[in-house]
Amino acid sequence: MIVVLDRQHYGKPGKDDKGAQTQIDGETVYEIDLTAGYIDAAVALLSAEGHTVHVLESGWYSERHERTAEIARDNPHDLVAYVACHVNAGGAAASYGLVIHDARSRSGLSLAEAIADTLGTVAAPHMDRAIVRAAERGGTWGRAMTTISGIWDAPANCAGVCFEPMFIDSPAHRELLTPAGLQVIGHALAVGCMTWAGQ
Repeated sequence: MIVVLDRQHYGKPGKDDKGAQTQIDGETVYEIDLTAGYIDAAVALLSAEGHTVHVLESGWYSERHERTAEIARDNPHDLVAYVACHVNAGGAAASYGLVIHDARSRSGLSLAEAIADTLGTVAAPHMDRAIVRAAERGGTWGRAMTTISGIWDAPANCAGVCFEPMFIDSPAHRELLTPAGLQVIGHALAVGCMTWAGQ
């Protein structure tokens, strides 16, 4: 299996986009630093299990989607999981994780369910559930579609999801923002991808 982990917000041309932010003990914590933390943990586990991992950190989202499609075209006999890596915000009372897929994609739904099932299990002390939602352009979860929309045009061996494993501003998720918590999130992401691929 090949896994493409896209550290979104970070690396947009000409923009200093750090994503969502919060204050913890007087220090500003940014989304892009949290995604880097759980991406590192996912990369370590996936690599140790013999999977190929690509981390994308530059370009517009459409360019990153095309890079992923090229990877899938160049490796037609491998499953390719694309994950738009984020941290949610605006849910101060929320205690759930979220995985979003393109409503048109059955393989995206399967990938989202595998990741959500794992996340909901391993992060259970800090979240009450992990949910899966379908995104449609201009409709339900439409904003999330921009993070994965180009994956629909990739070859059939590729599936994509938007990963929002916790809320940066939720007291319930505060422990998940720590290095240990980010490792839990990263491992859940990796195991979810491997489960989807039948590994």
